[in-house]
Amino acid sequence: MSSSRTRQPWHVPHLALLVLLPVAWSAALAWSFAAETVLGTWLALNLAVLMPAEKWRPHRRDWHADRRHLRRDGVVGGINVMADAATGAGLAALAVTLLPGSNPWSLGVQILVGLLAAELGSYWVHRWSHAEGWLWRVHVTHHLPDRLTASNALFAHPINAVYDKAAKLGPLLALGLSPEAVLAVALFGITQALVTHANVAGTIGPLNWMLGSAELHRLHHSTEEAEAGNFGTTLPIWDQVFGTYRRGESPIHVGVFEAKRYPSEFALQRLLHIPFKKVGLRFADAIRRCCPLGAH
Repeated sequence: MSSSRTRQPWHVPHLALLVLLPVAWSAALAWSFAAETVLGTWLALNLAVLMPAEKWRPHRRDWHADRRHLRRDGVVGGINVMADAATGAGLAALAVTLLPGSNPWSLGVQILVGLLAAELGSYWVHRWSHAEGWLWRVHVTHHLPDRLTASNALFAHPINAVYDKAAKLGPLLALGLSPEAVLAVALFGITQALVTHANVAGTIGPLNWMLGSAELHRLHHSTEEAEAGNFGTTLPIWDQVFGTYRRGESPIHVGVFEAKRYPSEFALQRLLHIPFKKVGLRFADAIRRCCPLGAH
């Protein structure tokens, strides 16, 4: 298997996108672009950087996304982008109606608190999604692929997209953070979601203690119980706090335990029905044993 992998000292696309992010955010504010336009453009730009990088310097050559993968990921990703946008609009409308005025903190403090709050909500919803029950039947779709690529970062059940958006955005709206701070958090979240799945060689070195990375997230998708942790995607801080942080070599296999218990990752209609049927839960059981909810 090692012959199918290539390495480079630094994950240059990840670091480059992080450097470009504050520039894009500042430009969006200066030109007063609509948030939807900014987020959509930033998503496209990230994919335009990461997908060619997957071909030029792949982490694993056998994880190449062919046309069948790209068609599937395009369809599901498009649905989930719409689900994400609709959920965000609905939550924002509720916040305007039900919540008090703006937050008095400085913009820098709002962004920092927003990053931590969004990740805390996402961490716990993600972790609960790996416990036995309905949330796992929703979330399992995201774990079915046997490879990780930038295109399948958004491959998930639409219900998953809805509750993940609510878990991230809800705390920000409850805190009354400004639109500028929320936009910064959202842009960072897009980059982190894509780079942590991208099949690009390289490391971010000691930054793995502060930032989510492909190195950490591949372990989350591992089919080995001892490796599967790292429920945070943008930041690893809550994994470190709650005892689910994992470091190690890249996993040999990613996916689910006993894949035959589940539909094919290409059977989209059957995947949509999984949350409403009782299916095998051994992968969720193993995650629960690996990282029990009471662990600290």
